[in-house]
Amino acid sequence: MGNADYIKTFLAMFAVYVPTLIVCLVAGFVILIRWQQAPRAALWALLGFGLILVLCFAIPIIHAAIQPWVFQNGNASQRVWVFSVLTVFWSVLHALGYVFLLVAVFAGRPKPGAATPPPSSRP
Repeated sequence: MGNADYIKTFLAMFAVYVPTLIVCLVAGFVILIRWQQAPRAALWALLGFGLILVLCFAIPIIHAAIQPWVFQNGNASQRVWVFSVLTVFWSVLHALGYVFLLVAVFAGRPKPGAATPPPSSRP
């Protein structure tokens, strides 16, 4: 498998992640602009979107790199095992990114009992 084949495989697999890549880049830009409003939440959100952004590149690169090795040197059961392990690994990393985003939603919020009541609407 030549370099052109690696690039074709990478681009074919990367195309699936382009929408996610765009969302992560826009989210990172918004997070950096609004950092001062909620720095703790912004940090967690940046970690979450950053991890997912890294996965947009890592998954296609690693899959493109291991495909020739698996298909040339392995039998069918080895192929299934390798790709199954990688799929579970990517899934766990994606879940971790979503955990970071969940923490960002609640980071720095006041506790329910500590919330101040809304101002009255007296004329």
